[in-house]
Amino acid sequence: MALRVLLGFLKAGRVLDGGSSVLLLGTLVLVWAPVAPLPMAALVAALILGLVEKYFAWRVALDVEFFTLLHEQPGQLEAFDAALADFLGRKAAPGARAMASRWQGARRLVRRQAGVVVVQAALVLVALACRLW
Repeated sequence: MALRVLLGFLKAGRVLDGGSSVLLLGTLVLVWAPVAPLPMAALVAALILGLVEKYFAWRVALDVEFFTLLHEQPGQLEAFDAALADFLGRKAAPGARAMASRWQGARRLVRRQAGVVVVQAALVLVALACRLW
């Protein structure tokens, strides 16, 4: 059950990514209009954070796929770790990493993604507020 809850939590990353995409598109539109230095700096920072969010969205989507695989094939942690290490060209660590550690890392990724979207939105709002004054 905990794994299904985690998958639901990770799938919420798509909603965050959608919100960030809207902010990113709006930021791109605003960047092309002439603005003062402060709003421009906020917009450039928002653009950079939009790209950072896309990285986190990719990582969260990858975790959704990985945790779905682990959910469908319970008891295969060591085989999963070995396959992942082989794909990445690394040596597999001895023994399987605990699921609690995996869950903690996945939750941290979604929280970081959400934090980036919040700051991105704040920067866009700052830029808009500066343009209105």
